Amino acid sequence: MKERNISIDILKFFAALLITNSHMELLYPNKIFATGGAIGDALFFFTIGFVLFLKPMGRFDNWYKKRVNRIYPTVFAWAILSTLFFDKDDNIVDVILYGGSWFITCVMIYYVLLYLINRYMINHLSLATMIVIIIVIAWFFLIQRPLNYNIYGYNYFKWGHYFLYALFGAMIGISKKQFKFQFNYDLIKLILSTIVFYGILMLSQKLQWYPDIQLLSLIPLGIIVFYFYKLANNEIVKHAYNSQILGPIMKTISGLCLEIYLVQFSLFTDKMNSIFPLNLLIMFIIIIIAAYILRCLARIFSQTFMEKQFNWKLIFQLY
Repeated sequence: MKERNISIDILKFFAALLITNSHMELLYPNKIFATGGAIGDALFFFTIGFVLFLKPMGRFDNWYKKRVNRIYPTVFAWAILSTLFFDKDDNIVDVILYGGSWFITCVMIYYVLLYLINRYMINHLSLATMIVIIIVIAWFFLIQRPLNYNIYGYNYFKWGHYFLYALFGAMIGISKKQFKFQFNYDLIKLILSTIVFYGILMLSQKLQWYPDIQLLSLIPLGIIVFYFYKLANNEIVKHAYNSQILGPIMKTISGLCLEIYLVQFSLFTDKMNSIFPLNLLIMFIIIIIAAYILRCLARIFSQTFMEKQFNWKLIFQLY
């Protein structure tokens, strides 16, 4: 179980590195590369499904309460912080009601669906996945799609197709199959599948039937997720995770995925675009610092409503 937890932390580290790409269009000379955030999203939803299916969930109300206690102190802290220090269109009530991000609302819905599947279809995950695939395809062709429609953009359709990766994670999580982890081969296959993924997206921009062909990109995206999973289980990557230099950095970043999602939207700026791609690194460091501050505030908020005394060491703990 410990080895699996390390692999999931590494996957979350990869996801956190890519997650900010979801809305980094402002920082890129070519907007298409901002879809790297889709890889980060798929990775994170994969980890959700993977972890949730490792052990029995128990009674729904108690189980769901734990999920709320993990997420909503951060949402409440962000509602206060964003209202006080950032010029946001959403007021504090909107942030609390909608989680401050599509991702939060989507995750809370996924929890309910994954619980039901775990409870009633645990032995039929392949069937559940096929049903979701059919729903996703039907959904795609039934909705109105403008010429510039992006399945990874601001729309509800992505709430459907990202659920596939949560189910994929669940299947891998409960699978007893022994995978071979070969760093060089897995890395090459990851790179090739990434090239195919971006190739489909770039090709879709040039074709008149653009909204349709991009649906195929969900296939290489799933392959990308799988090979990221294999890399996360490789001894070379695990050695880096346990090292004294890279380890603390990877562990800190992997634990900030939720906070990164919330803070990034208010921090993006094109004022450093003249130094591209260095602006991406600087922006990422700023986001990590802001995410850490938010997590500290969330822990203060959470501990305020506990009978126990404040644990300041835990509040400021990096990982």
